[in-house]
Amino acid sequence: MFRIRFFTPAVHDEAGRRHAGGELVLGGARHCFLVDLTAWDTAQYERQWGEGIARLVQGAPSSALMTAYRGTAGEPHLMWGLWRDKGHVFVQEHPVVPAELDSAFDPFDPYTHVGIRIPASEQGLSIPEWRFSLVDLIAANLGIRWPLAG
Repeated sequence: MFRIRFFTPAVHDEAGRRHAGGELVLGGARHCFLVDLTAWDTAQYERQWGEGIARLVQGAPSSALMTAYRGTAGEPHLMWGLWRDKGHVFVQEHPVVPAELDSAFDPFDPYTHVGIRIPASEQGLSIPEWRFSLVDLIAANLGIRWPLAG
């Protein structure tokens, strides 16, 4: 199963930042995260998520799903990096630090910042990485709840 969605309404934290709860389901694993709504609203994230998923389904070797686009203030942007490998998709959390970029970060084209996948477990890195079936991503792109039973 694959799913990315908002599961809480937008709220303001103690610092005044607006955010909402997000959920990423990869196979049998569920990952909750905060989505920064300072510069983008929920519709903009949902549109980008749809585009990012469609890229992989259409054959791109990698893609990204934004979770924190923080505008032009220079704060790090956060996304899930996704890589196709045969019949699987690998996912890692992926920060983008604007100060380290040669040009301004374009949230409508975050894909150029994903790069090649570094197999975290094989390299002994402390970066969490998940793997799930490409079939699950294709089913989600088509609006099919997969697996059908359950």
